[in-house]
Amino acid sequence: MARANGFRWGLYFAFGFALAAGCGGGETPSDPTEHDPIAIADQEDPVCGMLVRNQSAPRGQVRHRDGTSLAFCSLGDMLVHLEAPNRHGETTDVFVEVLRADEDPAESHTGEHPWLSADEAFYVVGVERRAIMGPPILSYADAETAAEVARNHPGARSFGFDGLERWWREQR
Repeated sequence: MARANGFRWGLYFAFGFALAAGCGGGETPSDPTEHDPIAIADQEDPVCGMLVRNQSAPRGQVRHRDGTSLAFCSLGDMLVHLEAPNRHGETTDVFVEVLRADEDPAESHTGEHPWLSADEAFYVVGVERRAIMGPPILSYADAETAAEVARNHPGARSFGFDGLERWWREQR
């Protein structure tokens, strides 16, 4: 009888260990680079179908729970995607390219720009831009630059990501 109880406890222990090891939901430990933005190459924007690298910065990226990374030719297209249900699961990361303070916000800038988490960037709307589809949304790395751009363009406004999402919903 003691042997049977020992065997039973061994099974409980083994089962408990296996259960604890599996509590990660089948996910493997994260690679630190897994949460970095992807390089823009030949991705098509899933909202409009345009080639992302040919469009003016700032562009956006979204990563989902299933590991899918999507690139967008505009922040407006990225916001459309974030509002819509999708088959890739929960959004885990959102990145935006940020413009440099010395760039003319009214001009197109197709070169590479630094990427920043969308929650850390500051946004400007209401600046007229040439050759841009949809409402131009600019992004900057700091609040001071965004506020200065807004001050220099009548009717422009600046805010953080939560404010941008509220503004976007009001436009729709």
